[in-house]
Amino acid sequence: MFTKITEERAFDGILAQIIENIRRGELKPGDTLPAERVMAESLGVSRPAVREVLRALELMGIVTTVRGGANYITENMDQWLSAPLALLFQLNNSHVQQVQELRSALEQEAALLAAGNCTEKDALDLRSILAQLESAEKARAGLDKKLHTKIGRIAGNPMIYNVLDAAAQLTEEIISGTRAYIMQKHNSALEVDDQHRRLVEAIISGDRNQAEKLMREHMETIEKYIIEIAQQQGENSLVFHR
Repeated sequence: MFTKITEERAFDGILAQIIENIRRGELKPGDTLPAERVMAESLGVSRPAVREVLRALELMGIVTTVRGGANYITENMDQWLSAPLALLFQLNNSHVQQVQELRSALEQEAALLAAGNCTEKDALDLRSILAQLESAEKARAGLDKKLHTKIGRIAGNPMIYNVLDAAAQLTEEIISGTRAYIMQKHNSALEVDDQHRRLVEAIISGDRNQAEKLMREHMETIEKYIIEIAQQQGENSLVFHR
């Protein structure tokens, strides 16, 4: 799995080989990495060099370390961008509305692409989620996320999907319960349900421009409620703190 590299560029070499093994499928989500000693011997580098790379990958959310020192590839690779995005947010002293602006732009592009990629099976899945969402009295927030996740996957661009998923998670971390608040509030729930219904039909019918337009309107509605929640929780909720 690994080949020897020069110690002078140990970090870059170790990182490149681990990423390449993930890309080729030699290392899959949930797989345990060889012990640090074994990796160091295989790569011809020191154990501290291997440990440094594994720590960096852990901070990025690609590697998970458990008690006892075992390292394995994170099972949910879709969420690996969440930690770096959160760090970038803190370093730039960003505002929650900036995260929402990023999410809005990506959601609109995802809707446009999804309208061009939607298969019959995708259409059935979208309608099924929508029906569950409209009839549910509980767990509506989870179904709302499921619908947006499905649209992101139909878009067919893993870069858009992963950044979008990370941005949505970060918004929820900054202002807790955003989806639940919107989906449980009577008037907003009715408004959002109608937006979801029209959006899904535009995607299924393949109307790219309409899907993008409706998603933009939907994101403007979401931003309105995010500001409302933030004001209720206090102005400090608008800035990400841990």
